[in-house]
Amino acid sequence: MRSKNKGIVIAAACLGLLILFSAMAAAADDYRTGYELGVEQGKKDAPIINVIWGLVGGPIAFGVAAFSTPPDPSAARIQQLDGKSSDYKAGYYEGYGSGRQEMRFIYVGSGAMVPSLILLILFVTFII
Repeated sequence: MRSKNKGIVIAAACLGLLILFSAMAAAADDYRTGYELGVEQGKKDAPIINVIWGLVGGPIAFGVAAFSTPPDPSAARIQQLDGKSSDYKAGYYEGYGSGRQEMRFIYVGSGAMVPSLILLILFVTFII
């Protein structure tokens, strides 16, 4: 009799662990899906005017972009998250910030590179 109970206890423990791990895997999948969508939309929402900030501010604008946080998603983007799980939303917010920050670096960096290249050309032309 004891061996039957022992088998049932082991089976119940295995079933419980399976349910727990499958719930964790589903939460991780929601987070990853939200993160990927957030990166994509964050890149789309980054304004190209950051190139002008890079032109005007040069390396200072690049430093500001590097140490400041990107703005949060718009209200329309947040409305799209209604009914999604909290893991999905957390992934989306992190991905959105990451994607938007990446595009800020690209835009501001390309704008800041232009005056730097002009100064380098002038330096090489007139000094050397």
